[in-house]
Amino acid sequence: MADALRLAIASGANPYAHSWDRLLAALGELLGAGAAAGTVRADVAAADVLAGLSGVSLVAGEPDQRAQAGRLLDLLMDGLRHRAD
Repeated sequence: MADALRLAIASGANPYAHSWDRLLAALGELLGAGAAAGTVRADVAAADVLAGLSGVSLVAGEPDQRAQAGRLLDLLMDGLRHRAD
């Protein structure tokens, strides 16, 4: 799957535009609910989180890099958490 995604990205076409839009909308709702509950930062853009998750998924597709994928996901999740000022 990672190879197919790399080829699609390299081609310049976006065969997943509709899916991407639906993912952004769903993620936006989740982030909004988390921000309202005080568990997620309010300044996080859904597109930024989805880009981060996409990068993690590309790394996770490589058997020798799965530990790195876990660390990247932990880093992304830590960055989303609300911090009291």
